[in-house]
Amino acid sequence: MSKHTYFYTDPIAALWMVKTFRMKLVAGAFCLQPESIDAFIEQFGRGVRPERFVVHPDSLAVLDPKAGDVVEETGVKTKVKRLVAKDFPLTGIGYQILQRAGRPFFAPDRAGA
Repeated sequence: MSKHTYFYTDPIAALWMVKTFRMKLVAGAFCLQPESIDAFIEQFGRGVRPERFVVHPDSLAVLDPKAGDVVEETGVKTKVKRLVAKDFPLTGIGYQILQRAGRPFFAPDRAGA
């Protein structure tokens, strides 16, 4: 089974995902989570600029599409749709979440094979 690492390079997208969807991200030795946002912003203000914000294993489930999400479904023909209960289990080739609960959802980059 392949193992992927998911990460953000944009600190604003990373902060949005932590604050809005309660994700936990690892930036070097720092664990960015809702309770540590103020400490992270303080470090950021002092010039600490991590290159990557890696999605912590505890937060990988946040990346799974859920009923109510607006997604871009890839396949023979790419389409945007809102997932409903009857869409599960998912049968498409790939899904990128665009919105969850009416809020923008920033998909992370993926590394590894």
